[in-house]
Amino acid sequence: MTRIVNVVEPVRLDILALETMGKAGDGALEALLDANRGMADQGAFVVAPRDVVVPDTPAAAAAASVNPWD
Repeated sequence: MTRIVNVVEPVRLDILALETMGKAGDGALEALLDANRGMADQGAFVVAPRDVVVPDTPAAAAAASVNPWD
């Protein structure tokens, strides 16, 4: 479920993704930037005050399994 977070002090984008989405990797930071067009143009920090749209956390890609006996 998409939600809106009010950022009241400057925060790094990866920290914002980690705190609001539970992770910064696996496409979470990219999803956050896609949901907030122009936010990446401001640099590595979110300029406060600002309302930020937080999308659903993307599912991690399944790792391919390898059978060593094949």
